Amino acid sequence: MSGDLLNIGKSGLFTAKQSMSTTSHNIANANTEGFSRQEVRTETGTAIQEGDYVIGRGVEIQSIRRQHDELIEKKLNNSITADKYNEERTNQLDQVEEIFNEINSDGMNKILNRFFNSMRELANQPDNQAVRSVVKENANVVVGDFHRIQDNLDNNRNSINKKINLTTQEINSLASTIANLNKEINIQEVTGGMANDLRDQRDIALRKLSEFFPLQTYSDSEGQFVVSIEGVGSIVSGGLAQQLAVGSVVKEGSSSVDKGNAEIFFANRPSHAFSDKIKNGTLGALLKTRNDEIEGLEKQLNDLAHGLVLSTNAIHRRGFANHPVPIDALGNPLPNNAQKKVTGINFFKEPLDLTRAAEYIDISDEVKEDVNNIAAGLEANKPGDNRIAIAISKLQHEKVLDSGTTTFEEQYLKSVGNIGLQAGKAKIDGEQSAGILAQAKSFKERLSGVSLDEEAANMVRYQNAYEASAKVIKASDEMFKAVMSLLP
Repeated sequence: MSGDLLNIGKSGLFTAKQSMSTTSHNIANANTEGFSRQEVRTETGTAIQEGDYVIGRGVEIQSIRRQHDELIEKKLNNSITADKYNEERTNQLDQVEEIFNEINSDGMNKILNRFFNSMRELANQPDNQAVRSVVKENANVVVGDFHRIQDNLDNNRNSINKKINLTTQEINSLASTIANLNKEINIQEVTGGMANDLRDQRDIALRKLSEFFPLQTYSDSEGQFVVSIEGVGSIVSGGLAQQLAVGSVVKEGSSSVDKGNAEIFFANRPSHAFSDKIKNGTLGALLKTRNDEIEGLEKQLNDLAHGLVLSTNAIHRRGFANHPVPIDALGNPLPNNAQKKVTGINFFKEPLDLTRAAEYIDISDEVKEDVNNIAAGLEANKPGDNRIAIAISKLQHEKVLDSGTTTFEEQYLKSVGNIGLQAGKAKIDGEQSAGILAQAKSFKERLSGVSLDEEAANMVRYQNAYEASAKVIKASDEMFKAVMSLLP
């Protein structure tokens, strides 16, 4: 009888000791990021039957489990993905929007207006040399601003491509970490242990990985923990991690001068890029900004530059430079190779490739060399003729783009306005996703977080249980000694 009592006391003593140890572990890690509170789960010991009685045999530790819920964890990871997407979208769009900011500086719209206004001034004073110089200078400013915007867009694209490359390296590192943790967890749990702290470390790595793209996690039929990129495929399977790689891809139809965009693929499958399938997270935001906003702006900017060059040149070639032109009796210009070229002169350089128009737009060599090559009149030897200058100035308000449906100003404002709308939407979505993430973190904290007050109360409770179990052992020992003293 005393032996059974001794074993019961021993089981209570061991359980209380392990409970205090687990509570101490919780208190020590109260401020450790990603730590999940652990709890000792107990069950009654296997009872035995003695005669007509079933006698209990104390307590047994069933397991030491961490407070964890897969649904809450997945919701937290999804919230992180969405929040990082909106955060990165806001950052990138703010940078793009800054390129077109006209509040503190002269933007393309004002610069184009000045160019056309100088053409109107030339129409008022077609023989004024100083006004021609102003026209040339304003045209140079237009060319310079096209180049500025294109350079900034190229810089933004290159910055995004570099960030995609660095992000991919971080993803590979996290995937390898998760695969190694899978191995360690498997080793510990196969032998009957509980890898609670390792599972917490794996959850932390998964949260960091979910910043880049949407994740799906599950255990397969063989018990292997699998991490997949949503819509792409598995990146971790048990102890194996698939490495990602980045390569430069030039889109079909692009100019030969294009250096290409950074595209993501599995290192062992370089011919199958999957960048277009990533729709969320930091990577999704980078890819969308680059492929939609930056490339869209470049196309609209090229259309604007190309349309400006072609429409201006089409009118300018019909006019005559401010040079004396020999004519016949009927007033027709006579061919004279010794004379300078006086008509058919382009204001801007041609030909101009549509795909890189904003990068290569420039004033023609003839206009650069001599401002008198700027045509103001439609007829030769007519100093007061201003019809060409008027016609070019009227281009400002004519619908010459998009098959004759859009003016230069409308095209530019539409482009800038769309960026502003997208940036504003990203900020609003970011505020909403930040609220959802805070709520998900709150759910996670309530379930898995450590309350020092609660743990302190548990420590007192387990300490009392330990002392009580020790008294049971002491009583059992005294009973055994009493029985032994009765023996002869």
